[in-house]
Amino acid sequence: MEKNNVRREELVKKYFIKTPEKPKYLGNQVLMGLGAILLVYGLTNRGVGGFITDIAGLALLLKGFLNFSKKKSRYEEKFAAAEPKASDQQMDQWLKEYRDNIVKEARARLDIDEEDTSANPWMIDGPAKDTKWGKGIDKVLRFGQHDILLFFLTQHHVATFQCILDLATGLTLLDQTKEFPYKDITNLEIATQNNEVTYIYGKKVDVYGKQTFSLFTSGANRISVNYFFEKSTDSSRDYILPPSDADNTIRAVRKRLKEYKDRFGASGN
Repeated sequence: MEKNNVRREELVKKYFIKTPEKPKYLGNQVLMGLGAILLVYGLTNRGVGGFITDIAGLALLLKGFLNFSKKKSRYEEKFAAAEPKASDQQMDQWLKEYRDNIVKEARARLDIDEEDTSANPWMIDGPAKDTKWGKGIDKVLRFGQHDILLFFLTQHHVATFQCILDLATGLTLLDQTKEFPYKDITNLEIATQNNEVTYIYGKKVDVYGKQTFSLFTSGANRISVNYFFEKSTDSSRDYILPPSDADNTIRAVRKRLKEYKDRFGASGN
């Protein structure tokens, strides 16, 4: 893997690790300050009382310093694990680049010429199962692994390419192609799930708007993909769903099926 891609992988992985808040050291500073005052007082006063004050002052000073050092060390360790991370703009740009590569790979696998009218596919992009989640500065939810489904709508059949994209590496973890004539498509289904329970930076969050699109054929084939579609007008939520072209894609598939069946009839002959 090239050096710049290694750095990209690190930046993307850290995007899904929460940056720790800078700790407050006031309590430790008070201890050290009090210890220093007692130490100075004891040194300027002879006798048993001064000695005891010195011991107490030294103990407070040492305790405050050790606690300060430990807290600072923990913070720096967590900060190094989370920073520097990719910006929201970088995450979106890299996702676009990888999607473009996936489209090229899909065309090659399905043997679709770029000059073909169906060469520009329709896409549904959703979260892969058990993916990591993060929330950007712009409050948009983003995920580390994408379940991407492409539809190439030719004149007589639909060709699909589905893969899991790992955004950190830019690699597809698995993929599959399926092709079948329109006449074999028996049903399109959209199932709505009330909420998706996920963990963002370790915090349990209910994310609303998850839907599952499924395409069924007479040959017992089924193609499914999850996506998010914004329907809520609740402005109190502290997150924004990622943009999706799923609704337009599903409309395009339905339209092409209707055109085909209007032209050739239900039998497709």
